[in-house]
Amino acid sequence: MKSAVVYYSFTGNTHRVAYAIIDLLKSRSEEAIAIRIRPLKEETGFFGQCKGALLSRKPELYRTLFDLKDFDRIILGSPVWAFKPAPAINTYLDKCGSLEGKEAFAFVTYGSGAGRTRALEIMASRLRDKGAHVTGTMSFRQGEDAKACKEKIQKVL
Repeated sequence: MKSAVVYYSFTGNTHRVAYAIIDLLKSRSEEAIAIRIRPLKEETGFFGQCKGALLSRKPELYRTLFDLKDFDRIILGSPVWAFKPAPAINTYLDKCGSLEGKEAFAFVTYGSGAGRTRALEIMASRLRDKGAHVTGTMSFRQGEDAKACKEKIQKVL
């Protein structure tokens, strides 16, 4: 199975989980690549990021891979801000091609835990709207170590 781990990370927490997932998949001899999403213009502070999420903003992104036709599984990751995924995730899901027939999985990273369920529901719904079959969702607490992440991931992927 060939997987694309598509994620946005502001502080590094989501990045760390994305690579824990990639390491796990590669340890199973599966092909996995990271697609890190980056806005052209990014809010510099946490509160600005939360405001963008609350308003469902869709920032312009640096050039990235939007055509996921060569992948069997799409794993989408985002931090939780204002009960929603990061604005860059909104843009990516608008611009990526059809996910018809693809297996999909969504994960979020969080600090307080408030809003993680809603953010996952939004991401899963958007993936389904693109035609993907969502097989699961998962959340990871800020600072959760790579070993704990891998143990949780093994149970669902």
